[in-house]
Amino acid sequence: MRLRKILAAASLLVPMAIPLAASAQTLTFAEAYDRLAKSCGPDIEKLCSKVSLGGGAVKACLDRNQARLSATCKSTSAEVFQSLAKRASAQATAVKVCERDIGQYCNGVQPHDGYRLQCLLTATKVVSSGCKQVIVDAGWN
Repeated sequence: MRLRKILAAASLLVPMAIPLAASAQTLTFAEAYDRLAKSCGPDIEKLCSKVSLGGGAVKACLDRNQARLSATCKSTSAEVFQSLAKRASAQATAVKVCERDIGQYCNGVQPHDGYRLQCLLTATKVVSSGCKQVIVDAGWN
């Protein structure tokens, strides 16, 4: 159970990771959790069992212990945290990236409760490629 809590907290450490290239699809939190559990579970239990959950502590522990991590955990954790960072970045910048599309195709749509996102998803055939990509990277499509 402790490992599950640690890995769940690790998946929330998005801001501390480095973004991937723009064309790669991002991982969902469930996928990130599964990959970390499979590849890093033993390393986290061994090296980070006394670390507080949240606040980036698990990722910081993995970073501190890079030399002691298994090769699989090193590779997987880098991929997972990069993908989660990309997702967080896309979510944070989506409105700005899609601003022109929102004005052109969703004028008058209320800016809350996902109405604008639904409008953009409905207008996907005419929405700019940058807006389409940020929606995919954010995990909204």
